[in-house]
Amino acid sequence: MRDAWSRILFSAEKAVKDGPVLPDHFVYGRDQSSMLKKNPDFFVCEAVGQQLLRLALAHLLTGREEFKKSAMDQLEALYNPEVWPDWIDQSSINTGVTADLRTGSLSQDVAVAFDWLAPGLTPNEKKWIIDGLDRRGIQPFLKTLAGNPVWVNQISRMTAIVSGLGIAGMALDGEHPDAQRLIDIAMEKMEAALSIIGPEGEFNESVNYASANRYPVNFFLAHRYWTNGQENRLAQSPFPEMCRWLMHTTVPPGRVLALGDCLPEREVVSGYMAAVAAATRDGVAQWYYEQYQSESADPYQLVAYDPSVAAQPPDGLVPNFKVFKAHAGVVISRTDWSSDSTACVVFAKTGREQNHDHNDIGQLCVQGFGERLIKDLGAPSGFPADFFGEARWEYYNASISGHNVLMFDRREQRSPLHLRDEQIDMSPYSGRVVAQKHVPDVGSAWKMDLSPAYQIGQTVTRTVIHLYPGHVAVMDEAKLSMDQNIQLRWHTCDRAAPDSGGRFVVQGEMAKIDGLLTCLDGGLIQFGRGEHHYHPPYDRERSGKFLELREESFVQGTLRSDRCRILTLFSVQPAYAKLAKWIKTESGWIAGDVRVYVNAGFVELSSARNGTRLSLD
Repeated sequence: MRDAWSRILFSAEKAVKDGPVLPDHFVYGRDQSSMLKKNPDFFVCEAVGQQLLRLALAHLLTGREEFKKSAMDQLEALYNPEVWPDWIDQSSINTGVTADLRTGSLSQDVAVAFDWLAPGLTPNEKKWIIDGLDRRGIQPFLKTLAGNPVWVNQISRMTAIVSGLGIAGMALDGEHPDAQRLIDIAMEKMEAALSIIGPEGEFNESVNYASANRYPVNFFLAHRYWTNGQENRLAQSPFPEMCRWLMHTTVPPGRVLALGDCLPEREVVSGYMAAVAAATRDGVAQWYYEQYQSESADPYQLVAYDPSVAAQPPDGLVPNFKVFKAHAGVVISRTDWSSDSTACVVFAKTGREQNHDHNDIGQLCVQGFGERLIKDLGAPSGFPADFFGEARWEYYNASISGHNVLMFDRREQRSPLHLRDEQIDMSPYSGRVVAQKHVPDVGSAWKMDLSPAYQIGQTVTRTVIHLYPGHVAVMDEAKLSMDQNIQLRWHTCDRAAPDSGGRFVVQGEMAKIDGLLTCLDGGLIQFGRGEHHYHPPYDRERSGKFLELREESFVQGTLRSDRCRILTLFSVQPAYAKLAKWIKTESGWIAGDVRVYVNAGFVELSSARNGTRLSLD
């Protein structure tokens, strides 16, 4: 942690020279409209909070007065409505609330900074900080909470807001009349939110939004300190399970598993793993944190990390294959636990998440050597105003058309009509894994029944076989009540196009795929390539700005029938290697030393090089 402290000290010294962070300042990730409108978006609130914490911690540990003065200057800017007009995102102003995510994060960081500055503050300075926090954070929060705001029903937002004010209560214990009330509210809401987490740590939204796990972790880390170590909630369920789920849903080189509503290239938020590793003395969790910790100057990571916990690599302790049943129902198979690059990672989902759900039940992606090859397109460049209403499926990112799943007459998958943040049972619209197999050092296989996600009378299954290191067979089967146009798409990292026989090559910078798409039953299949576009009026963000035109590409096979058996083969190889092509044989196909045998409903992959074979009975 010596490097972390050096980064914190360096950043604090820079903050003294640069002065306060203001709501119209440029911060990496911000758009120009937020700066012009002085909108306190996530990026600038994160920046001001981190700057304040670094200054306070630097003053606490060094006693240097310039750090205290700079922190007080930043607080003065935050408390002045003419400088910082809002402590809520401007998109929340017309919803009738006076507290939202920004209120939670700013209140937490101001309160913790107060706690660290307190030994060097005069009584008048203490009162000034507390009064400002009460005026801008605490009272707006209590007023909003009394009105039962919509965010109380969404884990990712509610925990961020409530934990922030709960931590503020602990920092102001004995200094503010509502301190215990804030702690009690946070404790109740936090336990309610944790009850929604799946039995194996599954988050109820996409993996991207699971970064919200850090809020209950931060709250109970603060609570552990507040009780002088007498209470250690982080060592109890669901926190250890949440961390294992995070491990499985992280792919090299430290990215979130790109499924559903997500930013596919976003780095995983892993800092909170340090607190759970310390609380549980879990060496595997410690290994994960040390592998993926960001080289940031985040003071929270400094106080959460316990160097006495010996890191333990997961190889041989945590399986390379895992099926999760709750919420998104993620399935993941990896050749190894390398944190930098692994030959192949195959992942899929069987369930429909809450709030940000897409019509992507059955989605399957393939990554090779740390690069997304067969991919999920994630979220659009910004949320359109009607994205969470009936028009959602007009945007290909959410539509079935933007995913690697079977489509019938281009009809969307079944989805319940619901309001954003409304907690409803998604299981009637989700698939499930009906068979699975994992053979250590050989590979993994599973079969998904996806029928509930489709229209009544349609039977749809997908069988996946991943032979290590990088050969994958996907069998899609369907039975329909009448002839329909059947289409299967695979979205690629490049502009791959299939030839007349269904063979295509996906070329990345680190890896490539030799792919083959073929129909074993159902009629004549035609192959082609396409790309996605937004069409008016469904082509703008809620700010009115045009959505980024990415022209994302896919290969596809199309036929008309009342049934199908479509086989897709992927051979993942290093980008520099001589391409091993799929070649047809009497009983199947062969690529290099790997053979695919197909007979009726049976598919087997075998390797002549090491004598391994894998099928799903």
